[in-house]
Amino acid sequence: MLEKLKAIVKVKCPEADNKDETRGAIFIDAEEKVKFTLENGESKSIEVEFDVKDVRKVEHELAVHHLYTPNPLSALIIETIILDDIDLGVILYKGEYKPVYPEPWYSDEVDAGRPPKEIIGDPESGKDGNAPLFMGWEGVYTLKFTTPLYEWLLEHL
Repeated sequence: MLEKLKAIVKVKCPEADNKDETRGAIFIDAEEKVKFTLENGESKSIEVEFDVKDVRKVEHELAVHHLYTPNPLSALIIETIILDDIDLGVILYKGEYKPVYPEPWYSDEVDAGRPPKEIIGDPESGKDGNAPLFMGWEGVYTLKFTTPLYEWLLEHL
């Protein structure tokens, strides 16, 4: 059975004292669907439609990649994700963000006994205390969900 789902991902680049751009991409099940660029202070809603080939309790993955920001004061922020016209709200905190830390900063922090978190967020409980939706470093935010979508939503509300 084939089902078409629609995701709307609203992202923004916070306003800073620079004119740099932030680049990202949205992937569904490891397949790149769209690339985007945000200017300083800009927000965008990006729509992605995708087919789900088997709707029987199959796990899927929506990933937002923060690909490039030339200025360390800039970031990529996920404001919301809407799946099939349903705003996921606090469910987004069950996702995880895996930053890619720059060298030599990362090595210096590890050597000083302050290793940065490898994963920000807690997919199991969503109660990590850190916001996986603020991607200050380049990296990947991942949210796993299963289909049928409405059953997954009921389990995570």
